[in-house]
Amino acid sequence: MALVLIEEVLIGLEEAKSSLEQAVLTLADMTEDLHPDLSHNLKDVLEQDFLRPLQSYAERLDSLLDKISTCSSDI
Repeated sequence: MALVLIEEVLIGLEEAKSSLEQAVLTLADMTEDLHPDLSHNLKDVLEQDFLRPLQSYAERLDSLLDKISTCSSDI
């Protein structure tokens, strides 16, 4: 039963990770493709307030998935 619950958690976290990775890619593309005439401040806001935090969340989620995978293999 515990393995089934862990597998369900892993599936949900993998879906969340995929969504985060897509958001990071989208924001990274947006910031790279901004027209030079647009405010430089806009690029900074997108990178600092959105892109970097999402990248951090994705990294933390990877770490969590690794820990859960390790724990589930011990069961």
